[in-house]
Amino acid sequence: MAHLWIEGDDGWNAQRLDGTEFALTAALPAQAARLVQAGPCGAAMWALVAAADSKIRVNGRAVHTGLQALEDRDEIRAGMSRFFFSAESLAVVEPFPGAPRPVYCGRCRLPIDAGAPAVCCPGDKIWYHEGGPEKRFCWTYAPTCNYCPTETALDAGLKWRPEE
Repeated sequence: MAHLWIEGDDGWNAQRLDGTEFALTAALPAQAARLVQAGPCGAAMWALVAAADSKIRVNGRAVHTGLQALEDRDEIRAGMSRFFFSAESLAVVEPFPGAPRPVYCGRCRLPIDAGAPAVCCPGDKIWYHEGGPEKRFCWTYAPTCNYCPTETALDAGLKWRPEE
């Protein structure tokens, strides 16, 4: 799940981008702009949509066409307001959505049933069991993912934040 870092009086705060759209209008009253998810649910593919004549800039460049694809750590500016888009996501336990073919756990190699509690590794997108009636805690079994260095602590928090 992507995040938008918003600069406030108390420093930087991460706003989780739930859903498929996030309006920047509250933070930018003079500018009508929004972030729109450009990929499947949960993907980190997002775009900024704004009026073509807006004063919004991404990484210092004007958004002339009114549409700008966003990449991890892109800076968004409108006047004195600053934001950073982050594609970083956190590991969360959620019901496994199922798939046309069996999906096997990255640790125990047993199939994961649709609806079973599971975690999709934010680093490599491999699914793991996490709880359920069988008490398979495959995601939190070891300190890191079986295939990448992503930490498996469910309270690990975001690793990147804009510099103060």
